[in-house]
Amino acid sequence: MQKDFHFYCIGVLARVAGFSPEEAITIAYSSEYVDGATENEPIKVGKLIFDPVRTAHNGLKAFDWGVQKKVYFPFHFIPPKPVQTGDDTYVTKPASEFALQVFRAAAAEKEQDLRLYRMGVALHTFADTFSHEGFSGIEEKVNDVEAIHVFKNGRWENLFIENIFLDILPHIGHGQAGNYPDMSHLTWRYQMGTNNQIIEHNNSDKFLNAAEKIYNLLLGQKLAGAQPMASWNDIQPRIKTLVKSEADIEVKCHSWKAAFGYLFENSGAVYDYDNKAWREDALESPDVDWDDDKPADFRKRKYNMGSGFATKPWVMFHRAAEKQRHFVMEQML
Repeated sequence: MQKDFHFYCIGVLARVAGFSPEEAITIAYSSEYVDGATENEPIKVGKLIFDPVRTAHNGLKAFDWGVQKKVYFPFHFIPPKPVQTGDDTYVTKPASEFALQVFRAAAAEKEQDLRLYRMGVALHTFADTFSHEGFSGIEEKVNDVEAIHVFKNGRWENLFIENIFLDILPHIGHGQAGNYPDMSHLTWRYQMGTNNQIIEHNNSDKFLNAAEKIYNLLLGQKLAGAQPMASWNDIQPRIKTLVKSEADIEVKCHSWKAAFGYLFENSGAVYDYDNKAWREDALESPDVDWDDDKPADFRKRKYNMGSGFATKPWVMFHRAAEKQRHFVMEQML
């Protein structure tokens, strides 16, 4: 999924489920930042060496087992069940038992200031069980994607050129499927290379199903006394329209703001996603554009220690991500 779902849709679902504007944005930003946290080298902040948790897999060497174990499994391609149950498959399944366990552990976080961040991270993982259905976080033949077609104008269109370029990527995650699993409006299909089975995905239906399930999860976790602003039936038609939009990602995000921005008006909560906002706030510096840094360059970064650093949202996110990764790894031993 992309930021139109991970941030904008999650923010709306949290808000209408009964969370305050500020709480909803914390959950939503934590959800989307799972795809934005490229920082995985220690950072010098004042006299402190802060060791962040990388949750974004873009640009990483997918063949590295450490990447699969520490990034793919805990955050994007969670297996359907803990290994402790005796289950022997790593193939992601929608709303799986393991993903629900991760969310319940996050919602049960006793440190209230950390709870919302953990819920946001967990909801990213839960949402990805729908878009990443049928794919695995390790190298295996189930990820061998051939002959991708997309449904356009009433017929199936063969993506000849895209198939040639995608076919050279490793059989890990949905690398050979490109971004097609994450685009909310697509209906697409492919041939599994192992047995020539044709697998078809209607992303709009899957994403809408994910949204309803997430709304119900959040409805059960709102603070005592908080009342939902709307039922699922009230918001489903507008969400369906937005999910099915064929516009590019930035236009989609603008459409979400136009449709649901009123939920956050006059609150101080910003219903807009800026990948660098939490970094700049925590490190009190605009020099945080490190997504393309090499490890050697990243380790040279130094920042001053600002007031309240330990409770900044960026720091809280990394604490939440560390807890989720530990929880998943412990269940997979």
